[in-house]
Amino acid sequence: MNKKEILEKANYYNEYFKDYSYILEVFSFDHETVAPINSTNEANKAMSRVSNDLFKVLKSDDYINYVIEAYNHKDEFDIEYQRKFELQYREYEKSKNITPELDYEMSLTISTASSMWKKAKEKNDYSLFEPHLKKIVELKRKEISLRDKKFDTPYDSLLDDYESGNNERILDKFFEDIKNGIVPLLKRIVNSKKKIREDFLTYNVPIWKQEKLSNWILNFNDFDLNSGVISTTEHPFTCFPSEHDTRITTHYHENDYLSNIFSVAHEGGHAIFGQNEPHKFFTVGMEESMTSAMHETISRFYENIIGRNRNYLLHLYNKTNEVCGDTFKDVSFDEFYEGVNIVRPSLIRTEADELTYCLHILIRYELEKGLINGTIDTKDLNVLWNKKYKEYLGIEPKGDKDGILQDMHWGGGLFGYFPSYALGNAYGAMILNRMKKDLDFDETLKEGNLKAIKEWLKNNVFNIAGLNDPNEWIKKITGKEFSTKEYIEYLSQKYEKIYQI
Repeated sequence: MNKKEILEKANYYNEYFKDYSYILEVFSFDHETVAPINSTNEANKAMSRVSNDLFKVLKSDDYINYVIEAYNHKDEFDIEYQRKFELQYREYEKSKNITPELDYEMSLTISTASSMWKKAKEKNDYSLFEPHLKKIVELKRKEISLRDKKFDTPYDSLLDDYESGNNERILDKFFEDIKNGIVPLLKRIVNSKKKIREDFLTYNVPIWKQEKLSNWILNFNDFDLNSGVISTTEHPFTCFPSEHDTRITTHYHENDYLSNIFSVAHEGGHAIFGQNEPHKFFTVGMEESMTSAMHETISRFYENIIGRNRNYLLHLYNKTNEVCGDTFKDVSFDEFYEGVNIVRPSLIRTEADELTYCLHILIRYELEKGLINGTIDTKDLNVLWNKKYKEYLGIEPKGDKDGILQDMHWGGGLFGYFPSYALGNAYGAMILNRMKKDLDFDETLKEGNLKAIKEWLKNNVFNIAGLNDPNEWIKKITGKEFSTKEYIEYLSQKYEKIYQI
């Protein structure tokens, strides 16, 4: 196959997969947001069927021959195609021994499990979900065993799927450094005499007012609502059907309006990343080629480094008072800023404070590592979950809804994803320090110039994400090897000031 033929095949399959992906993304979004509950079984079957049809194309002789030829000749193409062909070949190697029958079984199992997760969470009963989780773990282990490329542990295979170049050894050290940096700081804060007002955090804010604030945040952060939409679901997420169609979701709680605020900021960060990849990535077919940690870097950056910054919060404070009238009239801005940044061990990961958040990820990392490596069973996993919360955060869930059932990830088969959140936090601190060399970050936020921040990220971060594995990416941005040092320094400087320690 010559260069011209390879390019023709690349363009053909690019358009083919775009169409199928669009169908699946929109179908899934509908299923998670507005579809009637009684349609679940039909929807699960239909999505699995479409997904399986797509998988069969990936297993066709024509496609496989193209992938191999393109990989063997990738050096003849420009950098975007080189990366595309490399990533395609990686996926081919992982899936080449997976039959369409096994793929369909996995797809249907995950669709069914995701639906049962919702029901189990609603009923606060892990036992309803446990058999489905067990089957997903078994199928994941089977899938890993069929791969030609072997790693030291089964879980290492999944870590490499999400964050190529990382493994248990590296992440064990990473989480140990995180724990050693956060736990002593947390103890100092707990022993601090500083009292932070928090009663207003549960003031009632009607959903229609929260919807106004959601749209304001997205506009203020420079998300293009002409190419995006926001809806609601049980567990917030973002999807990317196409270059000009990016969708986010949130969940409203009338007595916890900040939960929605930071869900929208977080998911909006994902969406801004998706909307601002280089156009050529879409034409080549390598959009969304960044790793999960790269994506979580930006979502956590918008949620915390921007969203909980004092200068940004002044704009949110003023807008909140405008939308909510007298609701927060007794709350000063200093009280608002400190309340938003209060440190208190909590049960729910998505609502955790910025400091203790990584401890939530550490718990999930240890549990899913054990599940995939076969040292932990799904039976009584909720009990083990509760024990770890008691050990690491000093609190214990009263039920499964606020414990093991709070996240949808495992029901979706996303083992190996959770570490991405913690890695993203650490990458974000390094990116902040690099950005400060070009921008007066605090002054830019004070001016409300989120476009300038987005443009800097677009030109220095988004434009190279899909072209690199994570540790290469962060080094190209910052000129430094990845470490937790700058993240721990960022947390220490911020919270020592707030808590006067």
